[in-house]
Amino acid sequence: MAKEERAPETEGGANASEQGEVREPRIGVYVCHCGINIAYMVDVRKVAEVAGTFPNVVVARTYPYMCSDPGQSLIRDDIEKSDLTGVVVAACSPRMHEPTFRAAVSDAGVNPYLLDMANIREQCSWIHEEPEAATEKAIDLVRAAVARASHLSPLVEREVPVTPESLVVGGGIAGIQAALDIAEAGYRVHLVEKEPTIGGRMAQLDKTFPTLDCSACILTPRMVDASRHPNIELATYSEVKEVEGYIGNFNATLTRKARYVDLEKCTNCGLCYASCPVRNVPQLREPVGIPRDLSEKDRTRLDAIIADHGIDAELLIQILQDVNIEYNYLPVDALKYVAFRLGVRPATVYHVASFYTAFSLEPRGRKIVKVCTGTACHARGAVRVLEELERRLGIGPGETTEDMAYTLLTVNCLGCCALGPVVVVDNDYHSVVPGDADAMLARYETA
Repeated sequence: MAKEERAPETEGGANASEQGEVREPRIGVYVCHCGINIAYMVDVRKVAEVAGTFPNVVVARTYPYMCSDPGQSLIRDDIEKSDLTGVVVAACSPRMHEPTFRAAVSDAGVNPYLLDMANIREQCSWIHEEPEAATEKAIDLVRAAVARASHLSPLVEREVPVTPESLVVGGGIAGIQAALDIAEAGYRVHLVEKEPTIGGRMAQLDKTFPTLDCSACILTPRMVDASRHPNIELATYSEVKEVEGYIGNFNATLTRKARYVDLEKCTNCGLCYASCPVRNVPQLREPVGIPRDLSEKDRTRLDAIIADHGIDAELLIQILQDVNIEYNYLPVDALKYVAFRLGVRPATVYHVASFYTAFSLEPRGRKIVKVCTGTACHARGAVRVLEELERRLGIGPGETTEDMAYTLLTVNCLGCCALGPVVVVDNDYHSVVPGDADAMLARYETA
């Protein structure tokens, strides 16, 4: 076997190389009975006997419990008496007692990283039903461990300064929660998200499984906490380009995409997005002018609404609210006319009208029936109430009856969980138990 020059250890001991001295490996093999966990299936004495014939092995022993104090003392004594350069322990998983045996080896003056372990419990005795096969496999595992131990070199543990900061990639609910946990522990966190805002897929969901709680109710407070936490630095619309270094001292390079807005002044109104000249939005190319298909009567009605508020683009939401009440929805022609009168692009008006659920771009019935399907109402039978209303009206959620009398909607929460299941007809709140939905609607039809 070719001789290897081993790096000198920083600590003294019987096995430390002196002035570059090259030594033949001298391995000690120790086979553990582990009570009956190993010995009931593996012939441990035969394993030790065969191991004694392997190259570089000068000691091979068995002991009922190698991890016990007497077992560790046996290893330390043999290191001193037999001048061992390495140790192989055939026992349980290294996850259990590798630190124990490394400490024992180190106490005897041998570098702790000249220890190797063969797992003959989890990987051998526990998974075999034939003792002979288990014994042969144990011998093979020990043979491999001895060969590996013959090539081990001493390692020196060093302490290096660690940057007490963390990088969390991905601003979904998992990334946000991880960042908050680390930040609450007192460490600085860099939260990187490739999209313009955090929230991930959960921000696009209506409810969460299995409780059917409102996604926004769970996610929004965490998003706000992450944005305000003094230990969290948000890097949205950014991507990790490169990571180099090692544990505790990584250097990450980020690519921040151009936003073309001043983040200090941005209020997330979305108007710049709707008016962006580089986006291919047909509405932006529509010439600003008086809609030709709007009747004189409708213009008069809209002029009166605008006059009540004033010709001010900042009052767009209030104006659209009144238009929605006037027509019971927002007609496209009305949106174009409001845009013309306020001097803004039609795309800007449409952006606001389509964002808020209080507005409707489709005609709605004279009465709006809203069924709460939040957690409390759902648990008390809101689904059955909804099914009764669907049968009674002949429509599904989001639809309007042919006579334009009713529009049926579902909402996540109405803020009165104690009354659930709750149904709102226009602005009247009703606590409706399953079976009473027909009677409730009948009161409006006879009124």
